[in-house]
Amino acid sequence: MPLLEVSSARAAFRIDLPEGCVLQDGAQQTTYATFYVACDGQVYAGIYAGDAPDPTVPRSRLIETDDKWPRNVQVWSEVVPGDQARADAIAASVKVRRMKVALG
Repeated sequence: MPLLEVSSARAAFRIDLPEGCVLQDGAQQTTYATFYVACDGQVYAGIYAGDAPDPTVPRSRLIETDDKWPRNVQVWSEVVPGDQARADAIAASVKVRRMKVALG
């Protein structure tokens, strides 16, 4: 399988980013990609797009897609002392998009 484009993995979901927060690319392999939401330099949430999510990740939820790839989007909030509600809200804002990805 060819190395997947981060943009293809990114197209699998949408997220509401609060002011001062950015979506950053994380690890990318042939079957998955990860992303992180950082606010003022601190990571608040993580997102995995791929076919083998980790059900043991704390504070995470798994969303199945209607597509062949990625089959799953997993999102979690990080522990952010003093701002946990914001981290949880960012993670809760992630929604799966319908998408079509052609792997060649």
